[in-house]
Amino acid sequence: MTDVRHALRRELEARGLDVAGDTVSSRGEIYVKGVGDLAAGLFEFKRDVHEAIEAMYQGHWTEGMPARFAVLPAGTSNDPSFELLEQMHIIPLLHEEAEGTIVFLELDEALRRLRP
Repeated sequence: MTDVRHALRRELEARGLDVAGDTVSSRGEIYVKGVGDLAAGLFEFKRDVHEAIEAMYQGHWTEGMPARFAVLPAGTSNDPSFELLEQMHIIPLLHEEAEGTIVFLELDEALRRLRP
């Protein structure tokens, strides 16, 4: 997942976004900084939908929280539980490898959901 994390960071920075990460490297998430240096979006890297649901479920979601993205392999979109992510206000961001490069599907569309 380290390769995916680095590739996403490069893509976000190439779009002019200010990206930061866990300073102690205990979890590996990255986030996009927004107004007042607060997180506008949090990206968590998961192997499958079930891991995302279990790890990212916090009991509730309230208006004004940063957008939460589950960065997942593209093949996970076939999982019957995939729709639960949206119900939990978690935005799936799918990736795949194409010709040795990690590609993020519909990245620009997903980024429109960053908190202002």
